[in-house]
Amino acid sequence: MSDATHEPRDPGAAPAHVELTPRQQQIMELLRAGKVNKEIARELGIGVGTVKQHVVTLFKRLNVRNRTMAVSRGMELAEQRHAEAQVHGDLPAAQPVPTPVPAAGMLERRPCVVLSLGLPADADDAAVRRLHDSLAALACDLDAVFVARRGNAGDLIFGLHQVGERDLLRAIACAQRVFAAFDAGAPALAGAMRGGLTVGIVVASMLRNGGWSGEAIVSTAIAGARELQEQAQAGQLMLGRPVWDVMQAQGIRCDALFGAGQAPGAVAFAALAGMDWQGERVAYPLVGRVTEQKTLERCLRDAADGRGGVLLLEGETGMGKSRLCKALLAQCRQAQGHGVVYSVQQDAGQRDTAAHIIAMFDGSRAMPGAPLAVIVDDFHFLTPQQRLAVLQRGRAAAQAGALVVLSGRHVPETAALLAAHAEGADALPVARLALSRLSGKEIESLVLQVPGAQGMPAVQVQQIVADAAGVPLFAVELARHCHEVGVALPLLVTVIARLDSLRLDRKLLRVAARRSLPPTSAEVAAMLGEPQDAVADAVRRAVASGVLREDGEGRLDFGHPLLRKIIDYLSLE
Repeated sequence: MSDATHEPRDPGAAPAHVELTPRQQQIMELLRAGKVNKEIARELGIGVGTVKQHVVTLFKRLNVRNRTMAVSRGMELAEQRHAEAQVHGDLPAAQPVPTPVPAAGMLERRPCVVLSLGLPADADDAAVRRLHDSLAALACDLDAVFVARRGNAGDLIFGLHQVGERDLLRAIACAQRVFAAFDAGAPALAGAMRGGLTVGIVVASMLRNGGWSGEAIVSTAIAGARELQEQAQAGQLMLGRPVWDVMQAQGIRCDALFGAGQAPGAVAFAALAGMDWQGERVAYPLVGRVTEQKTLERCLRDAADGRGGVLLLEGETGMGKSRLCKALLAQCRQAQGHGVVYSVQQDAGQRDTAAHIIAMFDGSRAMPGAPLAVIVDDFHFLTPQQRLAVLQRGRAAAQAGALVVLSGRHVPETAALLAAHAEGADALPVARLALSRLSGKEIESLVLQVPGAQGMPAVQVQQIVADAAGVPLFAVELARHCHEVGVALPLLVTVIARLDSLRLDRKLLRVAARRSLPPTSAEVAAMLGEPQDAVADAVRRAVASGVLREDGEGRLDFGHPLLRKIIDYLSLE
């Protein structure tokens, strides 16, 4: 964001009294919601240039130099007005006010899931305390943030500490658990409970290496969840439209409730228990993977002939590893056999994940007819000890004639483990299949097969091809949301979930994203105002993760152009 700045008279001091015009108040609210100039212009029906002028004027009135300071100063003024209103008796003392952003935090957009639950207005204090206690306990268990509200409701925000691709399922499970607890002891209150669930952008103060600082949350998504909760019928959970988009992208579905392909609306709390929300990501055509499919077919034929082995299927995020695993299962069925698959990511929070996978291996051997293929997807999420335990059990399955597929991002230790098993008298056939990025022509072919993308202007198709830069998942999501301004929410969730798991220095990434010319490590250190040695380790970690790459001249660029766009979008400075 490149709004013009000015030098404030005293950057540490807030003006004693500032009166904003109605338009400036609108601009301030949209800044707090994390909107960029183009989004503000679109929402207010004015030109982008006019928005820039308003923002610059707002900076001057508030005596600040950037958006972070403006939002923080706006919160201070809101607190000041609240205090004055208390003195004059206009507000009750318990009225909550926004928390100013601490200097140590960085304002950042976050894709979050917000769940709002409320009891009827006549619920007694004990029932409300029970609701709040339940939500607070679940927040601790699931790494969510609990926001207590005055009256009879409360909110849970998933994704502030770390975005997860299963946050939506966790929120649905929370709603079911709270309802079940009330239904067991106070069925009348359970029947009158109302809920709202949505996905949206939250602006929060974040720590440099990720994680919420504990200060400042502002979001229209929170207000949206509360509005849905108030609109819901007694005993129902209302789902916002963004929930449908994320469900579609992540394969979360429940055809029994909504019907195949129907957008969600309201669902009874009582119907949540026992429903199967699991599914598969949006199935896109398998383009440009002819060689890889032939390799899988050959390995599967060997398994059908009793010659098992281990296949390491590697690739960066969004390259189609899970899609190829799905194709392999289909090939098993065509060969009159069957395959089993375990997705580590879906159970990443369980300590006994390795035990679950080992049980899958053991259970598959007890099935009528041994499986042709046993697949462990997202293998990289396991710890080194878990990978070793799973590989040892997988070795037994391969010796029995099965094809064992370990699918995930590249982990050097995994390759070393497999190499050790490929040696000796009882060596197993071990193959490695690394997925490379697709060509521009292949991505274009994929984009034109996405439902709704047919008839898209050629210039827009080429822009998607350029932005996807060879990654199939990115191409599909960009095509599915081609009419939206900014980054599509499902794609944002996918990318931020990975960035959060890496715990990289976000301030360093912001600096790299702002430069039109990729900077060197020395230039990054200078822009951060820190010694080069102090940022060297952070740079090494970012390069090792693939988020950044270093060219022959020592310049740091992003491993994928979409990462630069997303990092820039997240930043409010």
